[in-house]
Amino acid sequence: MITTLTQSQILGFSNVTVRIKNEARDSRPILEAIGLQLGHGETLGIVGGSGSGKSTLLRLAAGVLTPGLVLDQGEVTTVGKNLLVATPAERSNIYGSVVALVAQSIGESLTPHLTVLSHFRDTVSGEAVDERVLESLAEVGLGGEKYLHRYPHQLSGGERQRVLLALALVRSPQLLLLDEPTSALDVSIGSEVLTTIDRLQRSRGFALVCVSHDLGVVSQISKRIAVMNQGRIVELGQTSQVLRSPSHEYTKALVSSIPKLDQRIRESSSQSNERVLVCRGLQIVRGQTTRAIDSLDLEIKQGEVVGIIGESGSGKSSLLSAICGLVSVTGGSLHDGDGYDLSTALQMRPREVLSSIQMVFQNPDDSLNPMRTVAQSLSRYTHATNSEISSALLTVGLGEQFLTRRPREMSGGEKQRAAIARALLAEPRLLLLDEVTSALDVTVQAAVMKTLADLQRKLNIAMIIVSHDIALVASFVDRILVLRNGQLVEQGSVDDVIKSPRDSYTQNLINISARRAAI
Repeated sequence: MITTLTQSQILGFSNVTVRIKNEARDSRPILEAIGLQLGHGETLGIVGGSGSGKSTLLRLAAGVLTPGLVLDQGEVTTVGKNLLVATPAERSNIYGSVVALVAQSIGESLTPHLTVLSHFRDTVSGEAVDERVLESLAEVGLGGEKYLHRYPHQLSGGERQRVLLALALVRSPQLLLLDEPTSALDVSIGSEVLTTIDRLQRSRGFALVCVSHDLGVVSQISKRIAVMNQGRIVELGQTSQVLRSPSHEYTKALVSSIPKLDQRIRESSSQSNERVLVCRGLQIVRGQTTRAIDSLDLEIKQGEVVGIIGESGSGKSSLLSAICGLVSVTGGSLHDGDGYDLSTALQMRPREVLSSIQMVFQNPDDSLNPMRTVAQSLSRYTHATNSEISSALLTVGLGEQFLTRRPREMSGGEKQRAAIARALLAEPRLLLLDEVTSALDVTVQAAVMKTLADLQRKLNIAMIIVSHDIALVASFVDRILVLRNGQLVEQGSVDDVIKSPRDSYTQNLINISARRAAI
């Protein structure tokens, strides 16, 4: 049955409850008794922790019920139709031209073997011409024909996010659904993307629902905010009012957990002189000519925690990928503390070297096999027992029920915590963390970082943490490095970099962080 909304509404949830298929009736639902309405041209931000149900709610608005879940009760109406029971023809007429969804995982949203232009031609059924595509790209800040024939791997995270936004808006939808639009971006690029979204929403007048774990994101582009916790909306109101005077305890915890530049999660400790990583004049070239890393000198000592910040395309992730053998070293030298040549490809490294360096990727889907349970993924190379896996999961805030779950049954934040647990099971000397908290709300982020701090102190693990959040980095590391265009433009102790930044990019990050802390 197709249900019609009132003319002033474009989206409505009526007493919606969603459960995991075949789970006991007394288990907590993924969504519970959700009631929500959105009018034409209105903007709504939905914020909550991993597993709160916010992404499930957003996909329901697009007429998508995640495999493994069942609609227990209620009804969802989008632009006047219940898309869950709509015919294929009705869905085809609605998707893109009336409702558009930008999913959380950039990697899963763009087809690797298609150029940007090919993506547009598929989206508009071959009707697009180069001029129309160029206009759409320019509107989101990607001017120039050079982008038309690039493949996804040739774009930075910020560029890919802008391409997805352009693809979503090319057919002028009435409702735009955004799932964590900046979670894969550094703060400055994310702020620019949000400014672009806000400008386009104001000029075009489409309704907007933005899901994020980041209060700073929803406060920038949404006039109303819904706070979700454990499948329920616990607070709903005007964004400024909710953030200024939160009434629910969970909302209060979110606001108070925002990282601040002057607060430490982990205190610096004395380090040994033993080195775990040494690189001299390191060069990494991606593609034919792109210098991802250019003449980098770096040493990491046992027990030292180093933070690396930089804009999209600065070389942060390329450096970590080279250390763990996923990217080739073009020039210079890269060795571990025992003198082993880390320019050796991953598949040629001995097991002890593989175990000594572990990486947690920015996208948890790169770490977990979609066909395997968490227990199977975590035991595959570590040979850990279920008891050891359960203990590791508990350290990152996941209960035993996750042993039998597959990635599709988990939120982005839950998958990331499982990936962290798998890395810890190998007992590494050097742990590489690539934007590992980008999918977590600030309360879970603080808990994960405290867990990492406790483990680092007990095991004396060296860590390199890459993050777009300079406040988070400053609260955790011993030393900060700033990369730009593959070059080291600033480094020093936390106090030196935060109190006396020399690079304009560092100063901009500090300014943005200070504004968010003042929410």
